[in-house]
Amino acid sequence: MKILIVYPNLPMMITPATSVGIFTSILKQMDCEVEMFETTLYSESENQGMLFKSKLGGGRSYQLKDLGFSLKPTDVLVPDFIKKVKNYKPNLLLFSTVEDTFKDTNLLLESINHLNIPHIVGGVFPINAPEICINSPYIDVICRYEGELVLSEVISLFKQNKNWKKAKGLWYKKDNKIIKNTLQPLADINNIIPDYSLYDIVRFNRPIGGKVRQTIQFETYRGCPYSCTFCNSPMTRQLDKNYLRRKTIEQVEKELDYYTEKFNPGYWFIIDDSFLARPKKEIFELCELFQKYRTPWWCNTRLENIDEDILNAMKNGYNDRIQFGIECGDEKYRRDVLLRNVDNSTYLEKAKILNKSNIPYGLNAIIGLPGETKEMVFKTVDLIRQIKGYDGIGVSAFIPYHGTKLREYAIKNKWLDKNWISGYGYLLGGSALKMPKPYLQNEEIWKLIERFKFYCYFDKKYWNDIENSESLDKFEEIYNKEFYTKFAVGGNAHMKKRLKSVYACAASPQVDIHNVL
Repeated sequence: MKILIVYPNLPMMITPATSVGIFTSILKQMDCEVEMFETTLYSESENQGMLFKSKLGGGRSYQLKDLGFSLKPTDVLVPDFIKKVKNYKPNLLLFSTVEDTFKDTNLLLESINHLNIPHIVGGVFPINAPEICINSPYIDVICRYEGELVLSEVISLFKQNKNWKKAKGLWYKKDNKIIKNTLQPLADINNIIPDYSLYDIVRFNRPIGGKVRQTIQFETYRGCPYSCTFCNSPMTRQLDKNYLRRKTIEQVEKELDYYTEKFNPGYWFIIDDSFLARPKKEIFELCELFQKYRTPWWCNTRLENIDEDILNAMKNGYNDRIQFGIECGDEKYRRDVLLRNVDNSTYLEKAKILNKSNIPYGLNAIIGLPGETKEMVFKTVDLIRQIKGYDGIGVSAFIPYHGTKLREYAIKNKWLDKNWISGYGYLLGGSALKMPKPYLQNEEIWKLIERFKFYCYFDKKYWNDIENSESLDKFEEIYNKEFYTKFAVGGNAHMKKRLKSVYACAASPQVDIHNVL
């Protein structure tokens, strides 16, 4: 049986998808032949995708060729896909789609609609917006939830020449009706090691610390216990209260041994929604395990979850970077609307502990939240200015994804068309929200995003120049030269560590800002 995995990815989002690895492993275990088609490198320019953001926070710029990649023009995407399907002749197509790539999923399916090849569309978007997906004229079958057990049953029924559409977890069209099968039970995440063999080895190359390192990603925890309203992860718990699952230490070790033998990676990327959302004992056990590999690693978590003991364990376990979401500096809005009940004093207290650890870290913020004003944005700026010590700022525009409470909030306030669906263009510019003043206007949102890091770094006496400047080149130049030596590390002893961290570049000579501006 021949399976084609189709991955309509965001342009140049180069990290190999864990889901592709999981399904490849399952299919090979069931003696299927499997190949992949993905859209990642179909792009008109590097700036169309996400890689250009590596400069955010003052990082070293680089080219795709440094990673061993080459681009394909977007106008050959569909012809290439049709050619792949006709030459490979798969028995079944498996699509994995998020909201931003739903348009491309439809585009590809439309191009081969006349071939009548069985297909299943799964991923985050069918979970959060199943009615929209199944009602697409080019989609016949969707996977409503997790795909591991669904795929196993589908393949088993297919090989027995039985009606595979009756597999639990699927929705499908029949006689102008939508048949909604019952859900599969949750998968045991300790049973599968993702198989990344469909990816070219260069796809594991990532720019880290001024070097190109082979980076392998893995999960230790599936799901998130928090209920942030800007995220659609809480939706999974509505479908099954037991969705939160952690891998055993033994399983994590088994996976890391496998990846070490196969790839000899120079870096680990832990994709857990919040790495520290687990008992302390498990954190210590994982960090002790990581000592075995002596490989640096990156994780995302929440600032309020750290303490000195945890940071010491992470440091001894070769942790190289932590990314924290601040999101919004307005305490009341963060508590009442975002459902993140943490006050600013806690963030500042935890940051002091973090800075003493010498572990590099970055901060994330969201701009353009429903009901956000310019004053609120500068509360976020003020909070980050007080934290200091970070070596990168991730700034993104709010996107009202399906499955999020903030989307419902925006629709209720008539700031968003209920039929709106995101596309990756909104990741790069433009806001879906149409809010009355004094709330942020579209042009304000993107101007603030562009200038946010400069407000966080430069003295307030330069803010008027930053706001009114048509070109930020001079500020960018100073920022890139001064950030690591003057702001991020503040002259502390961990300078060398910072310079080797993710996004870091070699420090340039100090610049007299007064002579430049």
